Amino acid sequence: MLNSQASETEDRDPDAAQTRLAHRPTAALRLIATSDLHASLMPYDYCANRPDANLGLGAISQQIAVARGEAQNCLLFDNGDFLQGSPLADFAANARRRRAHPVITAFNTLGYDAATLGNHEFDYGLRFLSEVLVEARFPFVSANIATRLGTSPARDETLVPPFTILRRQIFDTEGRAHVLRVGVIGFAPPQIAEWDRDTPGGRVHTRDILAAARAWLPRLRAQGADIIVALAHTGIGEIAPEDGSENMATALAALAEIDAVVAGHSHQLFPGPSYPTSPDVDPVRGLLAGKPAVMPGHSANHVGIIDLTLQRCTLGGRRWQVVGSSARIGHRSDRTPTPALHQALAPDHRAALAWSRRQLGVTEVPLHTHFATSAPSAALALIAEAKAHHVRAAVAGTSFASLPILSSATPFRAGGRGGPANFTEIPAGPLRMRNLSDLYPFPNTIVTLLVTGAEVADWLERSAAIFRRITPGAVDAPLHDADVPSFIFEAIPQLSYAIDLSQPARFDGQGRLVQPDARRITGLRHGDRPVAPQDEFLLVTNSHRAGRARLQDPSADLQVAFTDGARVQSIIAAHVQASRQVGAAPARHWHFLPMPGTSVTLAAGDGAASHLSDLAAYRPQAIDRDCDGFTHYRLHL
Repeated sequence: MLNSQASETEDRDPDAAQTRLAHRPTAALRLIATSDLHASLMPYDYCANRPDANLGLGAISQQIAVARGEAQNCLLFDNGDFLQGSPLADFAANARRRRAHPVITAFNTLGYDAATLGNHEFDYGLRFLSEVLVEARFPFVSANIATRLGTSPARDETLVPPFTILRRQIFDTEGRAHVLRVGVIGFAPPQIAEWDRDTPGGRVHTRDILAAARAWLPRLRAQGADIIVALAHTGIGEIAPEDGSENMATALAALAEIDAVVAGHSHQLFPGPSYPTSPDVDPVRGLLAGKPAVMPGHSANHVGIIDLTLQRCTLGGRRWQVVGSSARIGHRSDRTPTPALHQALAPDHRAALAWSRRQLGVTEVPLHTHFATSAPSAALALIAEAKAHHVRAAVAGTSFASLPILSSATPFRAGGRGGPANFTEIPAGPLRMRNLSDLYPFPNTIVTLLVTGAEVADWLERSAAIFRRITPGAVDAPLHDADVPSFIFEAIPQLSYAIDLSQPARFDGQGRLVQPDARRITGLRHGDRPVAPQDEFLLVTNSHRAGRARLQDPSADLQVAFTDGARVQSIIAAHVQASRQVGAAPARHWHFLPMPGTSVTLAAGDGAASHLSDLAAYRPQAIDRDCDGFTHYRLHL
């Protein structure tokens, strides 16, 4: 009755309506977010074995402290991919720990309010993840990851709760206290179900992000959430994506129930120039579908900050609504970690240092990835050799023993979005555990597929999608497609072949067939004979690549010939320990098909100049250095 009488009064007197609105309490709420930390905690480069002030949550802890000091009402979130990505994480996964996981220790110390799961949380297996999560003093949420699927998303048995409601005391602009109910819901790429299908320790199931959101958001609102924040470990995509899409942040923001979005997964910055302006994406103001959103980079290089202006209201069960917002990226502090965080992590840091410095053997040649996507690489040859050796011993005496073994290898650190320091650089000499974390940073497990010659050819065609199509006679054309990440590239040293850059890519960066008649891989041979489409091989790959292959071609019937759950990094370590001395100048098993009068350019890191002999066949020339720190080289095809 009171609301009705007030409404009648306001209809008769517009000034009364304005007065009523003006007296509604307003409050400011700051949301601070990290994403894709990849276990980067301390200002130390374990791979290079030296301090690095540009690394780690430590510096971000200062930025968090500053951001908190600027606002009376704050919440701190993490958006996933926190568990994997550094030697510290590898040590924590291999050690017998009596302490909480170092990442969880850091989160507990800094007082995180909630977090969601990313795809890399599953890299060490479901059991390990479950053991880690119980140590947290804050909730984890994820609405589309389940241990069992029900008849609808709302009937799924989710791995962690789909959402939580944080009840926090806030103060309005006049200093009065109120209770705010903040709903927090989480999402991750549904591709996890395939990417980690071959990882031991239990499987998870996933839902389409939007399907899960539409099922759970009404329940979250019905349970009293005043505002809803989506922790979305997903990239910024179309507002109307296909079902099961990997990048759903824009589509999530368009849902009426959601008030703010923290995006991630693609390691970019938003707001920022990485994204073009469109009706649904405002990269200047930081809006997705009109809602405030941030994507705070990766590896603790930035934090995301969303400031919401809230006004007291009565909307169903809601008591507050968002009436204004701003979003920005906070840059890293140049100061040391907060004393509390440094003290909390010191024991883990010391133990990880001792583990990372353990010598395994000796490499006779430098192992680097500066030009691994442009010429054969000794680093990739070692990875492939270790994997092939492991599988050869494992299948001896089985029905697969007579088949030729092929082994693929990827330069995981090859520039790109990771910047000019994102290259593996291991000098000739002692080879230590920290070097293997540099060479192979992911805890993928070994998977061996039974494939045909035709499937091998397409495997390499997908790898060649990182290259732009080059017109014969072009001068200084960019070699790499900036929209395709370098980790798409794979080499198979047991084969020889050429790549014809004048041809269009047969597959796009997602591995989808786009040019059925195009072929870049030519002269494919195994030993002294051409590879025929019907030939059979064992292809040694890893759990993530096998899952990606299933997603790229769901109609393909990929047969797993062998898997034993062994991690590739452990296989390489065992191979180095057994061999004691490894590494050799790479054989020129693949090359670009000659294109006289044509030149291309590529971007490389600071140490690349010492390894130009790898590109001798292309007469490399340094031409400039860009504002990001990459040195650009000209190659003559």
